[in-house]
Amino acid sequence: MPLTWVIGLLVASRIVKKPRLRKRLLWAGIVLLILISNQYISNRIMLWWEPSPIPMADVGKYDVGVIFTGVTLGDKNPRDRVYFRKGADRVTHTLQLYKAGKLDHILISGGLGFKDYPMTFAANRLKSFLVMAGVPDSVITVDIEASNTYENAVNSAAILNESFPDKDYLLITSAFHMKRSELCLRKQDIEFDKFPTDYYTGRSRMNFGELFIPKADAVMRWQKIAQEVVGIATYKLMGYL
Repeated sequence: MPLTWVIGLLVASRIVKKPRLRKRLLWAGIVLLILISNQYISNRIMLWWEPSPIPMADVGKYDVGVIFTGVTLGDKNPRDRVYFRKGADRVTHTLQLYKAGKLDHILISGGLGFKDYPMTFAANRLKSFLVMAGVPDSVITVDIEASNTYENAVNSAAILNESFPDKDYLLITSAFHMKRSELCLRKQDIEFDKFPTDYYTGRSRMNFGELFIPKADAVMRWQKIAQEVVGIATYKLMGYL
């Protein structure tokens, strides 16, 4: 992660004994921190990484909308409600699509819960939210076994092939996560369209603050991109893609 590199360079600049190398490491850490905290640079990189948003009006009719989880918190108390983190657009936009008549069925894939506690499996949490929002239980299928994007794709493909063969599918996930999700699902020979959500990019005009004032949001964008690049490279090495 970029911030880890910054910290590593700054720490190294205090440890090494050679004065010239110490100075170089210090300046390298400072320059890297300036670059990764620059709102303009990180926004432009993320604009390149994330696919363009799709207007609701341009979305057709699909038999199944497929959501990959990763937007809720399962370790919060009390466990009588759903706790969302950034990325809730994955489920709220799915709800919009369903209410607009663009989805007949919803498949939610994602586990990482604890069997001894209620409302901890991610897919179940999202399902409970959709049901509370008026989506019939009968049109929601959950997969609680998947623990990463690759397993999301494998398990979703198995369910689609068994229960909804030769239908029209729409993959719904965060824009920053779409590349890896798409590659994993296509590896399973599933044909689908994409609906990216949860954008990290802003499309505002360039201004003084964006160009010169460091922002924590900029660092977060770099972290998300690094996470996905490393994830894709790892999946390729493991033969998942």
